[in-house]
Amino acid sequence: MTLRGKRALVTGASRGIGKALAEALRAEGCEVLAAARTEGRGVLRCDVSVPEEVERLRARTGPVDLLVNNAAVIHEPAPLVDVPLAEWRRLFDTNVLGMVAVLKAYVPDMNARGAGVACNLSSTWGRSVDARQAPYCATKWAVEGLSRALAEEVAEGVVVLAVNPGVVATDMLATCLEGAIAGATPPEACAAAFVGMLRRVTPAWNGRSVDL
Repeated sequence: MTLRGKRALVTGASRGIGKALAEALRAEGCEVLAAARTEGRGVLRCDVSVPEEVERLRARTGPVDLLVNNAAVIHEPAPLVDVPLAEWRRLFDTNVLGMVAVLKAYVPDMNARGAGVACNLSSTWGRSVDARQAPYCATKWAVEGLSRALAEEVAEGVVVLAVNPGVVATDMLATCLEGAIAGATPPEACAAAFVGMLRRVTPAWNGRSVDL
């Protein structure tokens, strides 16, 4: 994939992986549209868990060549039976249904052109599990499944990927794995690996689950 001159949308771009990736894509010559729940300098307001906000974002940005579905939330570690249903809903509303809303907004344009790449951020916990992390694991396993299913439906030339960034030093990591930050990958290094992966993407990659 040639990145220079491409229009890219990154959700959850106010901090962590999303912010680092938006900066790395700009450095590659992309026109980057950054979106997050908190509007700021160079960041468009969009809470992906609110469908109307996703619709407004799409109306504001128009179509894109590269979509990075990064927005996600996590919970305090706890046994499955102790996590309130409202907390489960909060995670699914952002991590799964929010991702679906963004895909529904932007993938039709890619299908019409027969070109585009949609990267859905998964996790190591989208392919494995851990105690006290059931809600987050469930959402990321869902990301893997919906990505593979969508890959079966898109037009030829469109690529859908589930991307596992690995263990990255973010606020989310600090929430779910106390003490893990010290040995984690810096967001900037993760973004560099992500960009390197994007350079190698071809239509034959459609439906892959990728580890950075």
